[in-house]
Amino acid sequence: MHYGIVAIGSRGDVQPYVALALGLIERGHEATIMAHENFKGFVEGYDVKFVELRGDVEAMLRSEEGMQAIQAGDIVSFSKYLKKITVKTGETIVEDILEASRRADVLIASLLALAWVEGLAEKLGKKWAAVQLNLPTVPTKAFSMAAADLLDFPAFNLLTYRVYGFLYRKAVRKLVDDFRESLGLPRLKISPLRKIQEEKILNLHCFSPSLLARPDDWPANNDITGFLFLPGTTRDNIPDDLIRWLNEGDKPIYIGFGSIPIPNPQLISSIIKSLLQTTNHRFIFCQGWTNSIGLPVHERLFIIESIGHDWLLPHCKAAVIHGGVGTTAAVLRAKIPVIIVSIIADQPWWGKIIERKNLGVHIPFKKLNTQKLLSAIEKTHGPAIQKNVIEIGEKIKREDGLKKTIDALEKYFDET
Repeated sequence: MHYGIVAIGSRGDVQPYVALALGLIERGHEATIMAHENFKGFVEGYDVKFVELRGDVEAMLRSEEGMQAIQAGDIVSFSKYLKKITVKTGETIVEDILEASRRADVLIASLLALAWVEGLAEKLGKKWAAVQLNLPTVPTKAFSMAAADLLDFPAFNLLTYRVYGFLYRKAVRKLVDDFRESLGLPRLKISPLRKIQEEKILNLHCFSPSLLARPDDWPANNDITGFLFLPGTTRDNIPDDLIRWLNEGDKPIYIGFGSIPIPNPQLISSIIKSLLQTTNHRFIFCQGWTNSIGLPVHERLFIIESIGHDWLLPHCKAAVIHGGVGTTAAVLRAKIPVIIVSIIADQPWWGKIIERKNLGVHIPFKKLNTQKLLSAIEKTHGPAIQKNVIEIGEKIKREDGLKKTIDALEKYFDET
């Protein structure tokens, strides 16, 4: 069976779908990933078929307007920016996805691709499923929507999904209607999220059930399967000087914000300089999609542009990250404490989960300073957190989220 996987988002959003594609190929299927053009080298580096969607996500986020949305630090501003660039690039992206989707037997949609995939699937007569990395949008009494995590009782929790459903429908309605009209389809009277539930489309959430268990009141078409990790360990392109540096002293603390440009680089630079002056910790700073932030040359600091988390993190004693689901998963699998300095989207919610599970510390970026980060680092040295991260790391390895996800997809598409 040929799976067409539409993955819209940042590097942390695309990488798990590469893992999914590799897992499907190993099972004897064919898989093609459709993602923005800046991921071409990354995806094809794993010998996975790639269809280039016009537009560079990294350039969009690093643009003046993208940085303003990130610096605002709230879901409303960032959602408005995502909607704007979606409308701006939508026409060309649809052309690319439509042509590639014709060649696939079934379609897989990430959250940001739902608005297109549900219409394409209907137009082409293809079966489809949602494979999401974000926190759930399926109504439940067990917990509230991520962005409305204020109270916790059944009636309030259900209400948050109703409100979110209304806002989501309002946000995507014109986009969905215009797209469906271009395909010669009637307007959709419900949102794509509602369509998933009404038509019992398979809806998988790929994060660890050890962090958030599947609610008992979910309909049967929804599940939480586990994180999707790339197979093996990324050992290629590890600089020799990094290996030497790691062997010369204690395990370092990793600091990196991945594919979210740092909202205030000067603040991070100042904090790292202060920690170098006032502590004996060693640090490794990964630039990711952030430009150089003017860090000094120092024997206890190693700066690198990018590197495989699966190889590096087990060599570290803690990690300071933005809280994207992919990086959070990598840190937990490495069995080290995590300090989430959340910026936007679902990151604050992951930060709260990490604190509730006593796996680390959450600090909203807007409240970050040297003393708070130093206190968080000291807290992660405590025996309770150290014990918990080892236990959760073992659980995540045993869950085998990739196998469970592919098992569910094969069963669903065989039955339908």
